[in-house]
Amino acid sequence: MDLERIKEKLLEKRQQILSSLEEASKADINEKTGVEDSADTVTSELSRETHYRLTQADLETLYLIDLALRKIENGTYGICEECGAVIGEKRLEAIPWVRLCIDCSQNEEIVRTFQQRSEEEMLYNIIPPTIGEEEEAKNQQTE
Repeated sequence: MDLERIKEKLLEKRQQILSSLEEASKADINEKTGVEDSADTVTSELSRETHYRLTQADLETLYLIDLALRKIENGTYGICEECGAVIGEKRLEAIPWVRLCIDCSQNEEIVRTFQQRSEEEMLYNIIPPTIGEEEEAKNQQTE
């Protein structure tokens, strides 16, 4: 594996993200102020929300790039953080800042999916059942 080439790719991506964040910050400062109708307000809010999500993703990628660069320096680059296995070279070529091997990444995704479902179910269970739902549940129990 050519660590110098990977390091260059990481540094290029890092600079690209930093430039993108700087441009987005300038756009926020220059955003128009003044009289807006409700449609303009909604559009602005959606734009800000989208920008926020993209910015968060960029910041996370920036963190992972910095982590990968440190790993290159200390000789642990390409080692899965979860199981300690060597991460495939093709995977590292595709996503040089990746932290996990494919198996551990898939396991993490499964856990994340179940956690999201569990959180959503908890949110929906906060809302008490309607009178009709309560009666239907009682009827099903007596049958």
